[in-house]
This record gives sequence, structure tokens and C-alpha cells, in this order.
Amino acid sequence: MSYCLNPNCQKPQNPAHGNFCLNCGSKLLLKQRYQAISQLGEGGFGKTYRAVDQDRLNEACVIKQFSPSLEIQGNSQALNKAIELFNQEAIRLYELGKNDCIPNMLAYFEQDKQLYLVQEFVDGQNLLKELEQYGVFPESLIWQLLADLLPVVKFIHEHGVIHRDIKPENIMRRQSDRALVLIDFGISKQASGTIISGSRGTMAGTPGYAPDEQLRFGEAYPASDLYALGVTCIHLMTGTHPSNLYNAWESRWLWQEHLLNAGITISNQLIAILEKLVKDRVGDRYQSANQVLKDLNGTTASAEIPSTIISKPVTSPKTPSSQGWQCVHTLTGHAASVRSIAISSDGQTIASGSDDNTIKLWHLNSGSLKSTLTSPSGFFKGDLTWFTAVAFSRDGQTIISGSLDKFIKLWDWSSGKQLRKLKAHSDRVNAIAISPDGQTLVSGSRDNTIKVWNLPTSQLIRNITGHSNSVCTLAISPDGQTLASGSWDNTIKIWNLLNGKLLRTFTGHLDWVYSVAISPDSRTLVSGSRDNTIHLWHIDSGTMIRSLTGHSDWVTTVAIHPQGNFLLSGSRDKTIKLWDMGNGQLIDTFTGHLDLIHAVVISPDGRSIISSSNDGAIKIWQCR
Repeated sequence: MSYCLNPNCQKPQNPAHGNFCLNCGSKLLLKQRYQAISQLGEGGFGKTYRAVDQDRLNEACVIKQFSPSLEIQGNSQALNKAIELFNQEAIRLYELGKNDCIPNMLAYFEQDKQLYLVQEFVDGQNLLKELEQYGVFPESLIWQLLADLLPVVKFIHEHGVIHRDIKPENIMRRQSDRALVLIDFGISKQASGTIISGSRGTMAGTPGYAPDEQLRFGEAYPASDLYALGVTCIHLMTGTHPSNLYNAWESRWLWQEHLLNAGITISNQLIAILEKLVKDRVGDRYQSANQVLKDLNGTTASAEIPSTIISKPVTSPKTPSSQGWQCVHTLTGHAASVRSIAISSDGQTIASGSDDNTIKLWHLNSGSLKSTLTSPSGFFKGDLTWFTAVAFSRDGQTIISGSLDKFIKLWDWSSGKQLRKLKAHSDRVNAIAISPDGQTLVSGSRDNTIKVWNLPTSQLIRNITGHSNSVCTLAISPDGQTLASGSWDNTIKIWNLLNGKLLRTFTGHLDWVYSVAISPDSRTLVSGSRDNTIHLWHIDSGTMIRSLTGHSDWVTTVAIHPQGNFLLSGSRDKTIKLWDMGNGQLIDTFTGHLDLIHAVVISPDGRSIISSSNDGAIKIWQCR
């Protein structure tokens, strides 16, 4: 088969023999020799294809096509940076390709106003795939990994290059000789001055693996790559993503305790080397690969790599939140502000509530519109029913909505029919939440009250009072025991959901609390406020863990990743920010909405983010 490289071609698959695409007429060969066979991947900067070089007896190769996303194309600064990084990768591969453990660059050129990079194809599997397939790496394999890869890291550093993205996915084991190959130099950096000096520039790297100086300040040192190599070893030994192995509160790693709890013991020599590799302070780490190799060669723990990896398979946690995101769909079916969004428990359907008096149902993967729900007595009859809150029942069959008309409505979304209409509040319904068992519905209102309902019967269970101003956000803990409410009285209150008793009140925000969320382990609460800050709290003690600043306007919505590692916030400054829950570091900022962000939610599998805005649009973001 031959694959068309025209980014706009709707049917890129073609027969193996042919010079032009049967669908769009584009040339199928690059430089009259490189033939794409299939697409390997796609990111924000372009696409990658498996290919053959017809001038070299159909030798396998990889074609990288510079084809940035629409968001990048529409931002001249981002586009120029993307072009710079693409050119940079070609230069790095050309400079470093003499090493057998780095893919060789075969060609770099422009054709039909597209930039292309052709490089050597590495036939093998990356180490993350090995971890997922065979399980955690025994100590002998970690020694061998260090012995094989440190000379490669030494080589690139001696050529004045900092990789900046060493991680299991970027280390391939070549099938032919089992050698480790370091790939993906797309964000590598030329060091300034000598190789021991830092290189300040664009913040880059993968959270969890990249050190603090790189993610926060854009500084990269040889010690930064060595840190990432140490973290990679820890991930492969434990089978646990590194973001789950660092206690930011105490500024220390927990990987040794993790191994002990799993009944795994390793030598003191390896512990000492890994601990020095992953020190927080740059000056406390190894400063060169040579220093690590010296300590490595001074031990007797190294062992030959076995032909087959034998260990108990484990599930490697996937944290796409650390991999980078791009907007894949923008949904523009609403005629007014989209105030609320929800996603079904199976992760297939999005519900959106709008000021246009409708609730719309969308397919998550395709972004296509499924159906529209409209209140029987609507806006045009004088009944203002802006939908301020929407939620799915746990079985996914019913949608519950709150609105300005003071009603809670239950809908059969498959038929579009309204099932029931509940009125107990004397003012607008701002927020709704459903318990994990699907039996309890909670509503919060501008009448300063919270009401608890039996969802299957629609009977009011209790009325909760205590806030002195509008209740605008609610969250129920995953264990079903605790209810959190945020209010325009600048406070957050924690209630026993089972009896309605007030447990404690959090004070610390200087203005209205717009949004609250509770972590998967039910221990941490996150709040966003009109004072432009995000606060993290210990639920049991009521103490504040930290305050995050970065938004330039009100923080209107917060959400926590299903794994509990990452936090999302949306703001009136039109941005969405991604934060590390463990250390409070800002990881990424999403831009694209034209007005304030009303809501962000994360799909159950953690791979999709959905946002809505006052601009009437809904955006679906997915991992690159």
C-alpha cells in the first residue's frame, strides 16, 4: 500500500504501485524515492509515517511531516516556534547520527510547500511497551540500561546537546541486536557556552520525568538529562508513574518504600546511584555521564541482559495528562453561552447546557451532535431556563439539569422527553451533584440553601442551611461520605452527606468561591475563586496545602484528573491551565476560547478534556 501525504486528503490509502493519489491527485513519492506506507502517529507539529526508500532496495525509514495543528497555524508566534523545533530536530539528528544508538537523518527538504524529515527506522519496541508487556524491570536490567544508555547520553552532551525528554517512550530496544536507541530529539537544546552551563529557553519536557529547573524556568543542563534517566529507571523498576512516587509536601521520593511494600529489594549501590541522579538541586546531582559511569563501573552488580524479560506483569498507570494536549474538535452548535458540561460514565457522550435554552448531546470521539433537549415552556414564552448545571445519572440513561427558572429537571435523553420537574428552591439552581452510588442528588441555589434528594424517587430528604450567600458549586467525595459546597460568602463548607451535619468551614479565599473538586482518594479538596487563586486543602484537617497563582482573572472552574495527579482550572482570562497536584507546578496552558471559561471536565479514562465558554463553543482536547 502507498499512503498519500496530502494533509487534506480524505482517502489517503492507495495501491502499492502508482505515482499519484487516486483520491486527490497528489504525488505519492517524495523526492521520487520515499514512499509512505502507513501513518505511525500524529502530534501538534505534524505526522509521522512508516516508509520505504525505493533508491535503497525499499529500505525501511520514517517520514516526519511538518503539519501543525490549526491552533498553531493561527498563532504566528507558536508557528514560528514549531518551525524552529522541527528544523532543530533535523540539525540535531544530522549532528548526532554518527552514533549507532541515535537514529540517522537521511534527508531534510521541502516539497509542495511542506517540510519533511526522513530518518532511519528503528525496528523494535520502546521501554514503556516492554514494561506494559512483561512487567517491572529487575535490578539486573536497570544496571544494563544504565551501562548501555549512559555512553549515548555522554555522546550527545559532548556534542553540546541536551535531550530534555528522556523517558521510557523515547528509549527503543532495537530488535536486531537488543541495543538501546535514544529517539525523539524534537525538543532537544543546544547548550550555551560549555556543556556544564545551563541553557535558558522555552520550558519543555514531560512532567514527572523532567526536573524542576527545566519545567519551571526553561533551564537545561547535562544534570537535567541525568535526572530524567534516573526517574526513567525508577518508573521501570516500580511500574508506577513517577508523579505518584514523589511527596511534594516533604520534598522527597517514595520509590524505595514502594519497592519494599511490593516485596522487592535492590542493592545499596543502585539505591545510591539513583538517589544521586534524582536530587532536587542541580548541584547535588551527578554533573556528567562520566561521573555516573565511574560509580557504575565501581560496582559488581551489573549483569548481562537476559534474552527474555521474566517478571510478574503489572499494569503501568497511563497518565496522558503529562503527554501534551491539543484541541481535536470545536463544537459550535449552541447559539449562546455554554454554562455547564458533563460526560457520561462510559465516556462516550457529552451533555452541554446553554443560555440558548437547550441541552445538547454530543459524541465525544467524533464531536458530532446526537440530539437536542428543549424545555417545553421555554425562553420564547417568557420562561428563562438558562441551564446552569447538567449531570448524567450513573446508568447514563437520565440527564439532570438545573436552571435559572428554579427547577431541577430529569430527562430521558435518548427520547428527548422530560421525565420529572422538581421545584424546591426559591431562586436559581446553580449546581447539582450526584453520589457515586447514583442514589442521591444534591442541589445548590442562589437562595443560600442546599437540598438533598433521593434521586430514584425524586423525594426531598433534607434541607441544609449555613451559607450566608449564594451556593454556586458542589462536589461529593468518591467514597460517598462527604459533601463540599462553595459560596459567594467566600467560604467552603464540608458536610456529612449522610446526615447533613456541618463538619468544618474553610476560610482563606478573599472573594467568591466558584468551583470545588475532590480528589479520587477523598482526602484533598481543590477550590477556585474570584480572587484569581486556586487553593488545595486537607479535607480532614481543614488546613490549606498550598495556593496556586497563575490566572490573571477569576478562576471559574476546577477539575481533578481521575488518577489524582493533575488539576485543571478555567478562568475568566480565557485560558485553561494544567497543574501538577503533587508539587503545584504549572504544566501547560490551553488557549483557544474567545471568552471566559465556564466549565472543564475530564473523561473517565483521563484521555480527553472538555471545556465550555461564554463564547458559545465547546472544545475537546486530547493527548498528542
